[in-house]
Amino acid sequence: MYKNQLQELAQRSCFNLPSYTCVREGPDHAPRFKATVNFNGETFESPHYCSTLRQAEHSAAEVALHSLSTRHSLAARILDETGVYKNLLQEIAQRVGAPLPQYTTYRSGLGHLPVFTGTVELAGIVFTGEPAKNKKQAEKNAAMAAWSSLKQCESNPQKLFKS
Repeated sequence: MYKNQLQELAQRSCFNLPSYTCVREGPDHAPRFKATVNFNGETFESPHYCSTLRQAEHSAAEVALHSLSTRHSLAARILDETGVYKNLLQEIAQRVGAPLPQYTTYRSGLGHLPVFTGTVELAGIVFTGEPAKNKKQAEKNAAMAAWSSLKQCESNPQKLFKS
């Protein structure tokens, strides 16, 4: 999933497609892989060795997406527009066996100038996003708020859902 999201970001940003390199170590019966991805002139490395090449590449892409999402850049704005945060929350929920995220939007403001506020519930935790001009953006803002909160709590948000 992370490789797909990074590729989509490159296409939407008119950047070159990400390119991956990999280091293999260990015996033939138990190889380990560590990958790096070059994205728009920056290199991002998987934080640990993985048992498959695919896992290593996804890990490097995940590092790239997390790093890019914390910046106030064109890439970060495009990540928001693509709805990547909603996808990331859903993937985490599926990986840990938690219920899928549930979104709720609330409308306030004047009839001709509505303001929408979105919340997302994930594993019993409710996150509220910044107000928006439409429901779709309110949901994206809620997902972004949830993802940001989870990243601040721990370097690996998936661990928060494991008992």
